[in-house]
Amino acid sequence: MVALLKEDYQRALDEQKKEVRELVMAGLEQIKEGKTKEFNTVCDRLEKKYRDEAISN
Repeated sequence: MVALLKEDYQRALDEQKKEVRELVMAGLEQIKEGKTKEFNTVCDRLEKKYRDEAISN
């Protein structure tokens, strides 16, 4: 039972790491495309999006 919980936890953690990487890459792409001039703006937007998604799940 404990091993199953650890596997589920690790799987969820891996999925969250993947989502964070995807969000960061999306932000960097926005910078490359010139959609933003301010890196902090991108980070704030990503943080808000990630926080909102985490709450809704």
